[in-house]
Amino acid sequence: MADPTPSRPGDTGLLLYCISDASSPWPGEGLGLRGARLQRITHGGLAAVVSPVSELSREAAPTAELLEFERVIRTQHAVADVLPMRFGGVLSGEAAVRAHVDEHRDAYLRSLARVSGCVEMGVRALVSPPPPPVAREDVAKPGLRSGAAYLEARRHRYSAENRLRDQCTALEQALLSKAAPLCREHRTELSPPRPGEPALCSLYFLVPRGEVSAFRAALSSVPGDAPASLTLSGPWPPFNFVD
Repeated sequence: MADPTPSRPGDTGLLLYCISDASSPWPGEGLGLRGARLQRITHGGLAAVVSPVSELSREAAPTAELLEFERVIRTQHAVADVLPMRFGGVLSGEAAVRAHVDEHRDAYLRSLARVSGCVEMGVRALVSPPPPPVAREDVAKPGLRSGAAYLEARRHRYSAENRLRDQCTALEQALLSKAAPLCREHRTELSPPRPGEPALCSLYFLVPRGEVSAFRAALSSVPGDAPASLTLSGPWPPFNFVD
């Protein structure tokens, strides 16, 4: 799903936080990024939550501004289904917001139907890679790396990455054995591993609002072979289920 174009330094426009159904509740204007007043622009059966902003850069966004941006989305999501936008999407004015809604209306309606009545729950776990193997030729001749030794080292590296992916898949299956009836969709990501360090396996679940307590209870009894360092978070807006 396309986001609005980020602004350039000196630009002034409307920062887009999220999209919801025009008939959904509105928690009130409130304040957005940098204390600007939030506005709700309705058009074509959808509502866009925006606030005035200038000199906003997606690349240089301070952590505090990202957190403030997400706070606004969470406040809206507390009372309605929303489609979170990526930080930095700025439109030139209300007419541009309406044009954006017109352009993406069908996709937004499909996505709202996808996440209707749901929140996102997250699970993170560190999966440890196997110890890096040492090629026999490197041990025998530390100063020499033949082409065969190089290829062998690469083979071991990718074998280790495959074993990490297998561990992440095993964790996914262990969690789904408990949580599958309580979620509508799920996604799994494995962070790129660094040599000798644990890799982060992240799982995201789209859970009906009324099933959050049952979902938490189900994951409190994950099979014992799952990693001990599981971290459960949420409920959140469906950040990972908006294309």
